[in-house]
Amino acid sequence: MEENNQIVEKITKIINPFIEEMGLSLVDVEYVQDGGYWYVRIFIENLNGDLNIEDCSKLSSKIEDKVEELIEHKFFLEVSSPGLERPLKKLEDYIRFRGEKITLHLKHKLDDKKQFKAIIKEVNGDNIIFLIDKKEIEIKFNEIRKANILFEFNDF
Repeated sequence: MEENNQIVEKITKIINPFIEEMGLSLVDVEYVQDGGYWYVRIFIENLNGDLNIEDCSKLSSKIEDKVEELIEHKFFLEVSSPGLERPLKKLEDYIRFRGEKITLHLKHKLDDKKQFKAIIKEVNGDNIIFLIDKKEIEIKFNEIRKANILFEFNDF
């Protein structure tokens, strides 16, 4: 797992200039084995909101050779948007998505649970204030294991 994290860091460092050059933003990089195959998954977004398949294809072409230089075995490269249930990876994401419903996974239990549905209320330094079960709860950013925007069909 540690080796995978190092590869993700190297991939991120190599691809970031290409992403920025295209006026896009990196959301996440995954290097995972799934069903016996290795995948490098690059999730990008256009902060203007108009990411399209051509952007993904163009970035894939630009970075494919660079990523192949880092990984000795066969892998599949996937470049896409993060989707409706976008992960929140940086503190800035919580600022940007204030007021949104999320699924929150903590590193340690809070009231005997690690997973919650919450609303992002505000960011205060390295702490994030969530509305969970109608109560405001302040949680340190580094205590969050994983968080995603929560898409619910009844929102429409």
